[in-house]
Amino acid sequence: MNDERFDAAGRKKTVPTRSTEQEWFIAQSVSTRDEKEQVFRLRYDVYVGEQKKAYPEADHVKRLLFDELDPDADIIAVKTAEGGIVGTVRANWFDSAATHAHYSDVFGIENFLGIDRGCISVCSRLAASPEHRHIRVRELLFESIYEHGLDRDTRLCFATCAPILLRMFGKYGFREFAAPILDPVVGKLHRTLLVLDDVAHLERVRSPFLEIAEARRAGVEPRAWLTKIFNDCGIRHADR
Repeated sequence: MNDERFDAAGRKKTVPTRSTEQEWFIAQSVSTRDEKEQVFRLRYDVYVGEQKKAYPEADHVKRLLFDELDPDADIIAVKTAEGGIVGTVRANWFDSAATHAHYSDVFGIENFLGIDRGCISVCSRLAASPEHRHIRVRELLFESIYEHGLDRDTRLCFATCAPILLRMFGKYGFREFAAPILDPVVGKLHRTLLVLDDVAHLERVRSPFLEIAEARRAGVEPRAWLTKIFNDCGIRHADR
C-alpha cells in the first residue's frame, strides 16, 4: 500500500507506507470545501469538544473551528482508505500579512531579519481523532508537513506546544528558543523552532526527519547567530 503526497507544484506523489491495525492511511493537501469542513470539524471535536477550550472563533452551531489564518494556510490531512479525515496540521508563512500580524510578537520575528519571510513558517492546529492517535498517523502528519516545507524552500518552522507534547516535538528536532508563554485560551505553551536543514541536529536527536533531509540533500554549515539564540534562551532544549 502507498501514501499519496504532493510535490512543489501540488501534484500528488506516491511513497511507501505501512498498515496500522489493518488500516491504511494517506497524507495529502486539503483543497476542496468538503475536505476543509472535515478538517475544521475534527479541530472542533478535539480542541473544543474534548479539551473544553473556549476558542472565541469556534462555530458552535456547525461545530467547526477555523480562523483568519486558514485562507493563507497549507492544510494537510491524514485520511483513511475510505476517505475519512483522522488527522490534520497546517502551515503558514510569514510573507502573509495575517500570519505576520498574528505571530510576529509571539516568536520574536525581529530576531530573524536575515531570512526571507517566505522561508519562515509556523505550524499549528495539530489534531488527531482519539482512536487514531498512534504513531503512524503522527508520523504522516509531521513528515508530510516537513516535506512540504522543504518543497517551499522553508528554512525555519516555528510551533507552540503544550508541556505534555514538548518531548515529542523535541524528538522531531524542534528546540525551545524562548521562555514559555501563557495563552489565554489554552494555557502554558512552549515556543519551539525547527531548522529544517540542520542535519547535524536531526542526527543528534535521531529525528524521523533525518532520512528525508538526507534524501533531499539538505544540510548547511552551522549558523553562529542561530546557535546563539538557542544558547541564550536559558532553558532546557526539547531534545534533552
